[in-house]
Amino acid sequence: MCRLKKQLATLKKECYANEMKKERILVIRLSALGDIVMAMDAMASIRAHHPKAEIGLLTMPAFAPFAHQMPWFDRVMIDPRPNFTQIIKWIKLGKELRAFAPTMVYDLQCKPRQSILFHLLGRPAWCGTAKGCLYPRPLLDQRKIHVKDGYRLLLGVAGVPVKSADLDWFDDPLDGFDLPARYTLLIAGCSPQHPHKRWPIENYAALAQALAEKGIASIAIGTKAESAAIDELCCLVPSIINLTDKTSLKQIAALARRAHFVIGNDTGPIHIAAAVGAKTLALFSDRGTPAWSHPSGPDAQWLQGHPLAKLEVSEVLKVVTCK
Repeated sequence: MCRLKKQLATLKKECYANEMKKERILVIRLSALGDIVMAMDAMASIRAHHPKAEIGLLTMPAFAPFAHQMPWFDRVMIDPRPNFTQIIKWIKLGKELRAFAPTMVYDLQCKPRQSILFHLLGRPAWCGTAKGCLYPRPLLDQRKIHVKDGYRLLLGVAGVPVKSADLDWFDDPLDGFDLPARYTLLIAGCSPQHPHKRWPIENYAALAQALAEKGIASIAIGTKAESAAIDELCCLVPSIINLTDKTSLKQIAALARRAHFVIGNDTGPIHIAAAVGAKTLALFSDRGTPAWSHPSGPDAQWLQGHPLAKLEVSEVLKVVTCK
C-alpha cells in the first residue's frame, strides 16, 4: 500500500510538472469584425508556429461565437472592455487570464490599454506595444502600409512567419435561399456610429438599377440595426432581394464566393468578402485610411470619396462592369 501511495504521489508530481511545462499562448484581438477578419492570417500563422500549444483568444463578447468557429483556438476568453475606473472588472479579467497562465502573448490589438493586462499577468513574454515587452512592434506608418503588413512586422519580431490562412472552413450551405444565377452582393449598411462611412442609399439604388439592365440581380445583406437603410433601398428598387438579418457570417462568406461582385461600405462583411476571394469593391470616406485598412484579398479593390457622398455611381459601375 505504501509503495502504491508513493507511485501515485510521483505520478501526480510528474503530471503537475508536465502541466507547468505546457506551452500556452494568448492571442488578443478584441474588435471589430473587419479587423478580426484581417487578423486571420496572423492567427493561423501563430497556430502553425505553435502546433502543440494550447491557444486562447481574448476578444469581445459580440465576437465570441465567431471565434469559437475558428480552427486555431482551443478556448475563447471574453474581455468586457472595462474602463480605467472599473477596478473590480480589471481584477476579475486579470484573475481569469492568470489562471490560463500564458507562456506567450501575441497582442494583435496593440492598444495602450493592453499594457494593463501586461502588468496584471506579471510581464510575461509579450509581442505587441506594451512598454517594456520582450517583442515590441516596430514603428509603423499607417499611411503607407496595410494592417496585414503590420502583423507580419509584429510577428516577425517574435520569429513567427505569416502566411495566408486556409479559409475552407469559412463557408455554409445556402440551401434555404432562392438565389439568382448572377447577382451582385450589396453591403449598404454600416455602424450607426459612423454615418460618414455610408455611401448614399440613392446611389446604391441607382447602381442596382444599372446592374439590373445588364442582367445582374442585386442581393442586399446587413444586420438588424441596418434594416431601416436596407428597407429604404428595397423600396427604391423592389427587385432587390433583401436578406437583412437572415445570414450568418459563414453564409455571408458563401454568398460572396458565388457573387458576380461584392460592393459595400467600409464594414465587416466587405472584409469577409475580400478574404474569401470574392471580387470586392469597398467604398471609403475621406475620413478613412484605406491604405491601412482596405479589405485584403486576391481580387479586392477600393474607391474613396471626398466626401463619400460625392463618389459617383458611374465610377463604381465602371469598376464592376470592367470585371
